[in-house]
Amino acid sequence: MKLTDRVLLAYLQERFEVERTERIGSSGLVQGPLLYEPEKRPEKGWVYLTGGSDTFPEDRELPEQTLFIFCGGRQERLPLRGAVIVLEEKENLFEVLNALVRAFRFYGEWERKLIELRSGAGTAEDMLEASYPVLGNPLVLFLGHDLTIEAQAGTDLMAERYPFLESEREHMEYVNAIFQDAQYEEKRQSAGCYWGPDYITGFRSLNWNIRKGGEMTHCLCLVEYRKQLTYADGDLLEILGENIRYVLQNKEGRGGRRDENLHKILRKILSDRTLDYMEASSYLTSMGWQREHQYLCLVYQMTYLDRRNLPTNSICNFMEEKYGGCSSFTYEGDIVNFLNLTVTGLPLDEITSQLKPFIRDSYLKAGYSRVMEGHAGLRRQYVQSCLALDVGSRRNPYLWIHHFNQITMTYILEQITRKLPGSMLCHEKLLVLRKMDQEHGTEYMKTLRTYLDQQQNAVRTAKELYIHRSTFLYRLEKIKEILESDLDDTEELLYLNLSFRLLEREKL
Repeated sequence: MKLTDRVLLAYLQERFEVERTERIGSSGLVQGPLLYEPEKRPEKGWVYLTGGSDTFPEDRELPEQTLFIFCGGRQERLPLRGAVIVLEEKENLFEVLNALVRAFRFYGEWERKLIELRSGAGTAEDMLEASYPVLGNPLVLFLGHDLTIEAQAGTDLMAERYPFLESEREHMEYVNAIFQDAQYEEKRQSAGCYWGPDYITGFRSLNWNIRKGGEMTHCLCLVEYRKQLTYADGDLLEILGENIRYVLQNKEGRGGRRDENLHKILRKILSDRTLDYMEASSYLTSMGWQREHQYLCLVYQMTYLDRRNLPTNSICNFMEEKYGGCSSFTYEGDIVNFLNLTVTGLPLDEITSQLKPFIRDSYLKAGYSRVMEGHAGLRRQYVQSCLALDVGSRRNPYLWIHHFNQITMTYILEQITRKLPGSMLCHEKLLVLRKMDQEHGTEYMKTLRTYLDQQQNAVRTAKELYIHRSTFLYRLEKIKEILESDLDDTEELLYLNLSFRLLEREKL
């Protein structure tokens, strides 16, 4: 699970003394924790725990979306980027590390419970009940059009103090006052957490709007009662809100085999080039497919499906029953599978291993995309899967599974030579070397290719060619003379490597 720096700060403040903070709220979602190693460059999106004596690289070498936590010593020079939490010098490094591990485990178990409820027959009220012990304050879910209470948790003792939550007559009076309030009308359009109108309701609260088609359908409210609310509570409320939105907007289709709403938006992403991607991303987020999640696309080509008499629905059913975070549907004659790896909880290698026998026994061919984060690349992942099938099937027709990473170079070479042959695109002097080899029986092409393959290492090249080192050096000087190059320019070396592959393609 990933958490915000505000959530981690609130967790640490309950257990340790904090001396100072900087740029809290700037790191975004982070994972971890890791012990900071001065000799290694920090990576974006992580929590780093360090003592007071560590030094940091220049500002330009530090990622902004990072959280640094200091303890166990006074720090004279703080990093110039990323969020910073400095604990009192007396705090023990390993006690803080253990606390952070427990924090990620605690909130991770909560998120897994929400996903389990969302994937099963869980309701919004079930999610509120599961979240009340975590957030520590009462939770209420209101209908957007009249603020009727649809679900609540932890409000049993609050009715007498806050009649807005219990008395029907007084509730309507409060609602009328809220709807006439200009500030609240502005907040109804808010896309993030906001403070409720305590000057009307009588209690402080953090609210988060659940929207569908641009309209507010529900309002999730965290009421300040047992403990004071902070912006960290708002970050956690958004996690709960996204999961509740998924349940509310898909409960009508739960009687069916698959989530047709999710299929529709994914089909739309593939077919409509004019689609508003921000709107599509919002819909996916409402269905529990978050922007920070990892995604994979698989395309099944049904070459022998008719002979096997295997309906496409059976394959789609199999994929969605096997993997909770999968949307499987037919598109342009193939079966498209989008897997939310974050929800599924399985690495790519394990998924590939599990699907191998199914793909083989079903006489399917599969194309795998790269794993990507977020919604912006979903259509491109589908293109990657189709290219993997197309190029892979032509290059290795006997294989059942083709990964995009395995065919990338072949695809690049095919695109380069669409309008001009390799001999007209390659390094011009390389053609001179080839001609000399043909006319005089020299081995300049082989020598240069081996030299490039051995990363310009003379000893290894001579050994690979079975010639004396002095013989190789003599040949290399002749090659440099013909190429009119010292072979020390990185761009030229890349061009030569590419040129060999372009010429090899012409022999196919």
